[in-house]
This record gives sequence, structure tokens and C-alpha cells, in this order.
Amino acid sequence: MKLTDGSVLRGQVNLYYEEMPLNRVSDLFTRDRDPFLVVFDVEVAEKTEQVYIVNKQHIVWITPED
Repeated sequence: MKLTDGSVLRGQVNLYYEEMPLNRVSDLFTRDRDPFLVVFDVEVAEKTEQVYIVNKQHIVWITPED
């Protein structure tokens, strides 16, 4: 995930919500109305196991790693 300030985060997001199961990362932006995205197990600047709450408006791109 790249943010508008140039930061690049590498981590995981939860695609399963009881009330609204999601199948793809893009569903977090098209089906989920929450303006924030919780990213966990984030690796950034040599730190790991961080949790970030990111405002979706600050995301430039995001891609899944399979």
C-alpha cells in the first residue's frame, strides 16, 4: 500500500466481516463504507508487527500479495 505522503506499508487486512463478507481487496473500497482501513502485521521502516489505521483517502494504490 502506498500513501499520499510517499510511505509504503506492507501488511494484512481482514476481508471477513460477519455482516458483509468481502472477496477481494477492492471490496474494501467499493462495498465497505468505513473511511478507515485497519492494516495489521505491518512492516515499515524495519519495524514489524505494527497496527495502522489508515484513512482510505490517503491511499494512492494497494495491491494484494498472494
